Amino acid sequence: MATQKDAAISGEIGGNARSTQNTQYDAIGSKYGDIKSKPAVHPEPPSVVAVLGDVQGKRCLDLACGLGFYSALLVKLGAASVHGYDISSTMVEAARKAYPSSSLPNLHFEIADCSAPENLPEGKPFDVVFAGWFLNYAGTEKELTSMFRTIAQNLAVGGKFVGVTTNVTDPWVKEDKKDFYGIEVEVLEKEYVAPDTGRQIGIKARVTVLSEPPFSFDVFQFRSEVYERCAQEAGLEIRWREHVLPDDERRESGYWDEWLRRPTFSVIEAIHRSQ
Repeated sequence: MATQKDAAISGEIGGNARSTQNTQYDAIGSKYGDIKSKPAVHPEPPSVVAVLGDVQGKRCLDLACGLGFYSALLVKLGAASVHGYDISSTMVEAARKAYPSSSLPNLHFEIADCSAPENLPEGKPFDVVFAGWFLNYAGTEKELTSMFRTIAQNLAVGGKFVGVTTNVTDPWVKEDKKDFYGIEVEVLEKEYVAPDTGRQIGIKARVTVLSEPPFSFDVFQFRSEVYERCAQEAGLEIRWREHVLPDDERRESGYWDEWLRRPTFSVIEAIHRSQ
């Protein structure tokens, strides 16, 4: 997951917009991996794999790679190479430790703020760009557009972008989630107004992972049309994909009924087509 925190740092992203990109996860570190054990995120990997499709032999970029879970998954799915970038040096160090180059020579991790395209090294575009929990740390529309530009400028013509972000269509978005499949969500701002446009575009929330001890991080939950507008400005046309539940005994037992009422994420797809 990408790495930000409540207090915005000073700086500019693609102009004069204040940056919200910083190192919230430096304080959490490898503890963040505990979230993978929570049922709230169990539908995430099968949903991602379904949209990724065949990555055999492809060059892949993982933006806001965090601890490297999806970077390693791309390798396991047959990617020829995977380059993962994250703003947090703590997370990158943990990813390198978990997936050492000695055993996975085609997997590379580096420190970079992925929120602006100029922060990544120039080179050959990638066949697949993945961004798990990255776009939801944009605190302004300008910043979200800049993130989409990072994606577009690093994606080869004919290549595919797949992303995971907060639920963009939740009709109860302004309501907290209590003890929700191993996590909790507290709404901090029910009418979040983008400081660059002055438009009300969603909410700001705090996610708490109910591990021992618990830990929390803050996210922005924008509406779907905000994503679509910012993606289009960056030259991408996105579409929203269906969730895929884990293929186990929970699927038919009604276990996921409440989760399906308010899924914890949305999956985005975009194909880079020549103009």
